[in-house]
Amino acid sequence: MVYTITFAPCIDYRLSLGNTPIRIGGVNRPFSREDRLGGKGITVSNMLSNLGVENIPVVAVGGPTGQRIRDMIDRTYGADGAIYLETETESRINVVILADTDTRFDPAAPKIRDEELARLTDYLRKNLKADDVLVLSGSIGQERSSIYADLMFDVANPSGCTTIVDSTGDALLKTFSQHPFFIKPNDEELGDILGRKIHTDEDIIAGGTELLKRGPQNVIVSMGGSGSYFFAGDGSIYHVGVATGYPFINPVGTGDSSIAGFIKGYVQHRSIEDCLRLMAAAGGATAFSNGLGSLELTEKLAATIKVEKIR
Repeated sequence: MVYTITFAPCIDYRLSLGNTPIRIGGVNRPFSREDRLGGKGITVSNMLSNLGVENIPVVAVGGPTGQRIRDMIDRTYGADGAIYLETETESRINVVILADTDTRFDPAAPKIRDEELARLTDYLRKNLKADDVLVLSGSIGQERSSIYADLMFDVANPSGCTTIVDSTGDALLKTFSQHPFFIKPNDEELGDILGRKIHTDEDIIAGGTELLKRGPQNVIVSMGGSGSYFFAGDGSIYHVGVATGYPFINPVGTGDSSIAGFIKGYVQHRSIEDCLRLMAAAGGATAFSNGLGSLELTEKLAATIKVEKIR
């Protein structure tokens, strides 16, 4: 089973001005608006469902907005398909203004009730098995910065399951001692972790190799339109190309979709090259779609992805 955890979900209230600049101090008239479910872990889960991979999302919710989040998730997973943790206050609504430059207003996520975190730990301790995958993804709201590392130490590593961490800052750094199966910074985040600027492919290769020595078993460094590098624990390095051939429509959820693509290959025991092709293809399928990408498009794109072992 694949479990994803989303401590800081949200509803994104999206207002579109097209390519028109925002009028600061004036009246803006969006020509469209929509609500979208946000949160990295639940996005990974939804893409896994599109790709035909069984999964259970764990999501923190509170108040009327939290109920709306539950309703959105239950439409995919059914009334008993997801696990919910109650927060101390209401779940957040983010405001996203799509204009010539996109602008976000993201309030802090509410804190999860202590007894709910204890319930989660107990549930995972009883249910995680060695062949399961646990995805710790996204921000942690107002929880302690060690929460991901604590879950790995307390329940994930003792179970022998595979743990993937996609976060930033201390929430990510504190997991290094627990040796996550892989982490997935982009090139800018890699520079932040290492405390230096990343400018070239040579910088990325040196930085990814250095990052392996700090604890993660494998490292993926994404570079947007330039593809990504995969640094394996055995010292192998792969360059992964990008999906092409379709108009670019949607940047939202591409990174989370790529994690779902890798997981699909991993749980099917495919080669590392096939896992990396599915990773790039799933991200591309979402980039080329209104919403998350489909299994059909992901498989079509996977056949076109070039994976080159450079070391």
